Amino acid sequence: MKLVKSLLLGSVAGLAAVAGAQAADLPVAKAAPVEYVRVCSTYGAGFFYIPGTETCLRVGGRVRAELLYVEPETRDDDAIGFRARGRIQLDARTATAYGLLRTFVRFEMTRDTGAYGFSSTSANVDQAFIQFGGLTAGRALSFFDNGDLPTEHFGTLRFSDAP
Repeated sequence: MKLVKSLLLGSVAGLAAVAGAQAADLPVAKAAPVEYVRVCSTYGAGFFYIPGTETCLRVGGRVRAELLYVEPETRDDDAIGFRARGRIQLDARTATAYGLLRTFVRFEMTRDTGAYGFSSTSANVDQAFIQFGGLTAGRALSFFDNGDLPTEHFGTLRFSDAP
């Protein structure tokens, strides 16, 4: 048993010495630092260059959660409800010879359960448009839109198809 133990320890020591000698023989080259994300300050805070392009991108979003408690009228009623809302938006901008090229998309998701009525999940594209040389095409809000105004009352003016 002592012989096997000596052979194993000797083999491990020999392998460690050979590996150490090989590692010491390798040339060590100092790698130049790589800049993965460059900040794009041309269009404001939060933009960065997409690697390999001159396009600036801003990724944004938010999440909101709510809890609702209502006094139940019967034992079968849901007394507690949860609502979660999320928004993801991407804003890409590129300077061209003809002016700024901008693409924008905003997704919104909502999940309701319990006292909010019935369980429902909704996802929609709130805005998606392209701007180029002063022209805007797509689903965009204008300065005349007011999402807080109800649409069913007489005299309310809205200039988009937003609900």
